[in-house]
Amino acid sequence: MSVIVCDNISYQVGNKSIIKNFNFNFLDHKVYAIIGRRKSGKSTLLKLLSGQLLPTEGTVYLDGKILYKNRQVNNRICFIASDLTFPKHFSIKQILKLMATFYPKWDNGYAYQLINYFGINPKEHFGNLEKDRQSLLIGIIGLASRANVTIFDQPVKDADAKDRFDFFNFLYEHFETYPRTFILTTNYIDEIEFAIDTVLFLDNGKLIDYFVVEELKENFTYLSGKSEVLRSLISGIKVIGVEERGNTLYVCIHQKLTKDDIRKYKKYLIKMSEVPIQKVFVHLINLREKKGIS
Repeated sequence: MSVIVCDNISYQVGNKSIIKNFNFNFLDHKVYAIIGRRKSGKSTLLKLLSGQLLPTEGTVYLDGKILYKNRQVNNRICFIASDLTFPKHFSIKQILKLMATFYPKWDNGYAYQLINYFGINPKEHFGNLEKDRQSLLIGIIGLASRANVTIFDQPVKDADAKDRFDFFNFLYEHFETYPRTFILTTNYIDEIEFAIDTVLFLDNGKLIDYFVVEELKENFTYLSGKSEVLRSLISGIKVIGVEERGNTLYVCIHQKLTKDDIRKYKKYLIKMSEVPIQKVFVHLINLREKKGIS
């Protein structure tokens, strides 16, 4: 079932188009990641999906109803902006108490469980927290909201690798316990791909492609081997990326490998490996630019 429907939405500031003809149905009980370059429109898109902005053209629907300024559906969404902050003098306890008034399904016990795990003192003032603890607290609010649709813009972006790993595991576990729709942007896509159902590639305000993660893993493969050998084997195959280092060629192909393909590559000592999501995105962008597609 579609929970958020984007019907040909565009967003413009003055003469500048930020989002262009975006069409997509976000389904219930799925985790979506949106990745793109800087200034590709990711944050603006999330604000449109959360009802913070009104599309210049098109309409965003939540549960079949127009989203923008609709009080009937707005409390079903929790939007955690990348620049979300609180007054410095607010204690963590006060912040969590305030959040409980916004979200009907707020899980106070879970919020305290996570702040204890990450070493955040509930009596501490927000302004006294280190930047990484502020980032984690804001992420915790998104999880504890248990909103039908939870939208994160760069969650826990200021946390270190270990804390990001733990937070993304908590997100996955909480999703398994309380299924809902998560939509997020991140610069750490390969750290959270285990929890993602579908990834969307955004560039220049346009949705250039999207993939179910399991299908992406099946349909993109890295091949590596001696340059002269590998070049002779990839004729007629859709190649989206090529890197050459010394006498070794690395090729990213968009093709599901058959058993015969695998036997052939093994025969010629060609190594096969999965392509990280970030690499698929980079190769597709480079390919578009070579073809002059904007």
